[in-house]
Amino acid sequence: MKKFVAGMTALCASAVSFAQGAPAAPSPAGSSIKIYGTADISLARYRTSGESKTAMHAGGAGSRLGFLISEGLGDGWNLGGRLEMGFNLDTGTPSSTNGNPNRVFSRQAYVELAHRDLGALRLGRQQGPTYDFFPTYDPMLLPAMDAWGVVTTLGSPLPGYGSGSGSGRPSGFLINPTARTENTIGYISPRRGGVQGRLSYSPNEGSATVARLLEANLDYVAGPLQVGVLYVKAGGLNGNGAVLATDPNEEIAFGAKYQAGPVHPYFTYIRRDITDPTRRAGGGVMNGNSETARLFGVAIPVSARGTVRMTYGLYSSGAADSDAKNYGIAYTYEVNPRLMLMAAATHLSQDGAARFPVFQSTIPRAGESVDAVTAGLTWRF
Repeated sequence: MKKFVAGMTALCASAVSFAQGAPAAPSPAGSSIKIYGTADISLARYRTSGESKTAMHAGGAGSRLGFLISEGLGDGWNLGGRLEMGFNLDTGTPSSTNGNPNRVFSRQAYVELAHRDLGALRLGRQQGPTYDFFPTYDPMLLPAMDAWGVVTTLGSPLPGYGSGSGSGRPSGFLINPTARTENTIGYISPRRGGVQGRLSYSPNEGSATVARLLEANLDYVAGPLQVGVLYVKAGGLNGNGAVLATDPNEEIAFGAKYQAGPVHPYFTYIRRDITDPTRRAGGGVMNGNSETARLFGVAIPVSARGTVRMTYGLYSSGAADSDAKNYGIAYTYEVNPRLMLMAAATHLSQDGAARFPVFQSTIPRAGESVDAVTAGLTWRF
């Protein structure tokens, strides 16, 4: 990582020198600092296995406060950076910390060198291709209360960790799309002919409990149609203490949406190679079967500001009698470009051996369904 930082420093210095040494070029655009934020809150009611629970928590985007810094270097070069902290509006506590309460800028902290024709290089803690891919193909905008959040974000909150618990059974699905990655080298290409690529690599810096992570995304936009493909590979873990050793794991996802006409359809397919990559003492992994998820959804504008959103998610587990399906419906109303109101309901049903919750619901008894309703707002400022 130190070599990459040194290389980044040299690249920045070269860009500055290049800009200063080109008198015919237009003058730099100057520097700017933008302060921004999101206040995101909802009130939810859960019911499962004869128990009810009321909870206040984030309803969609997650609350945050950030600083976006930019400095024009001339000749198409720009130096920028982002420092973004997350917080829970209900309690005032830090959020998005991945279990580390000492994070100040828990969501993102990176520096970026960009060129209008060459793309952007980022170094630091950031939202990589996986994080940005999934909300693109989710009509519910990835809030907590839809089929997407249920069938694809139940696994470990850390990328690269096995979704299984070491028992051979799944505890969820997917290398989690809602997590960020640190010590990450990221590249974003310019969009040409409707095509844009993203690539990131996160080394584990020799850690026995952090997986190396490679993410790659290719995206194509043609008018109202957008399609994308995502590839993720997590390295194996040697393990230490409570973190068990795992084999490497891969997954691939396809997404598509069409935003024209009275109904906007969405579709996503995800396949993960190994349900539980935890290593057995005698060799092999706990559950080498693959697992898949499919999402079908629509967004139906019903007024200039109001939209009905529906999803149907199917999770096919690599473990016996552990599949799940979920229905979600929501209504969003944009008061203005900054304030959105939301109401949603979801129902999760599952096979006899599965015990999947819905976000912060009580863990259900095996095979029992979960219902939830929520209402909230997202205010961007």
